[in-house]
Amino acid sequence: MKSQLKQVPSEIRLRRAQQEDAIVLTEICTRAFDHVIKVWSEGEKDIDSNLCPPDYSSVRMHRYVIREWDYYVVESDGCAIGGVSVNVLGRKHARIDKIYIDPVCQGRGVGTQVMRLIEAEFPQIETWKLETSGRQLDNHHFYEKMGYVCIYPSKDEFVYEKNMFVDSFDPTCDKTLAKDSGVSVVEYVQANLDSVRYSTSTLTNSRITDCNLSGSKFTNLNMTNILLADLRLTDSKIEFCALDGVQFQDTHLGSDRVPMQWAHCDLGGSRFIDCDLSGVQLEQCQVTGMKINGVEVEELLAAYEAMKS
Repeated sequence: MKSQLKQVPSEIRLRRAQQEDAIVLTEICTRAFDHVIKVWSEGEKDIDSNLCPPDYSSVRMHRYVIREWDYYVVESDGCAIGGVSVNVLGRKHARIDKIYIDPVCQGRGVGTQVMRLIEAEFPQIETWKLETSGRQLDNHHFYEKMGYVCIYPSKDEFVYEKNMFVDSFDPTCDKTLAKDSGVSVVEYVQANLDSVRYSTSTLTNSRITDCNLSGSKFTNLNMTNILLADLRLTDSKIEFCALDGVQFQDTHLGSDRVPMQWAHCDLGGSRFIDCDLSGVQLEQCQVTGMKINGVEVEELLAAYEAMKS
């Protein structure tokens, strides 16, 4: 499917994104946010993550969102003109992660229709949240027009919330006991759980999303077959862990490019594919059988020593 830039009629529809949509969604998202950055960044390089979302131009990131979240293609006459991704936080709460429209199709009421279509797609959701850059004043006006209220303004970020049924929402803690496939599910939304302790407990299939876990400790846990994605782990430590079968994909060193450190680790047989290893140092490491682009490292070292002598 190709994205076609054309006059947008009044009728807009949403279609659940499939993996084959990742490329065209990436292309449209890249054009949309490149345009936003050009208009609002004022030439600065260090801009907030709402104005410049991490990996917004990465096909792999879009494939991840298609796989893990609710991601929709915005279509006009069968042609993709935008996208919207939704992170369902619970039975009654959801967050609009990204909504973007191709720049040539903006200013024609498309965004308004998309917001209404998303709300209709999730009729059970009582509270919607979203974040936008503090600089994008047009976004502020748009979301407020759609019924959102700013609950947290700052220089870099405005957090908005829309309550579909105001009377049924408790702003401090929404603890909902639900039934999911016969299993009781307890949901905590906007709850203050600072310094809570969980021990000797069953937390299988739990979902922790859009939470501040800074300073937390996870120790002596069975964490097999878990997903850690879309996280900020700056200055964190991972110690004494069995990493057999673990995959690191689409990770980076953050805006400050502070190097990672691997010490006393058994990485035998691991593979590094399509990675930036510039400046990497190996010291006092066992490299038997290690290959770089198919060439044995021991052979490279022997050739180097021969060249010096």
